[in-house]
Amino acid sequence: MKKIATLLATLAASLTLLVGCEKNDEMVNPNKLPSEAQTFLSTHFPNATIKTVIKDYDDISHTYQVTLSDGTFVEFRKGGEWKEVENRVEGVPSSVIPAKILDYLTNNYSDDFVVDIERDRRYDVELNTGLDLEFSLDGDFIRIDM
Repeated sequence: MKKIATLLATLAASLTLLVGCEKNDEMVNPNKLPSEAQTFLSTHFPNATIKTVIKDYDDISHTYQVTLSDGTFVEFRKGGEWKEVENRVEGVPSSVIPAKILDYLTNNYSDDFVVDIERDRRYDVELNTGLDLEFSLDGDFIRIDM
């Protein structure tokens, strides 16, 4: 019985220590962004300046959350590849949107513009009208997300 009580006490102390060691998000210098992220920003947002960069930690890894002077929000994975681009006022630059998706949008939603695009296992695209569209990573239309 003593061994079980000691084991439980050790386990409880270990869990407390793990929770207490959780890293907090931190503001970082824009120069600390991976080079791929810096190239992406200078290519697609040449007239915007970086206002903030937050290194956002989760349980396993981290991302970089960048806010630009034109109101654009960009999230990058730790290696520097973009995960999400959002600008609800001016829209996401067409240079960010894969060509096949851009063609689909031009042919089917020519009066609308993209305010948010997210890339993970697929592309999730939100238009200024609130319509959410899903595309494969190859750019093929999958469905309207309701």
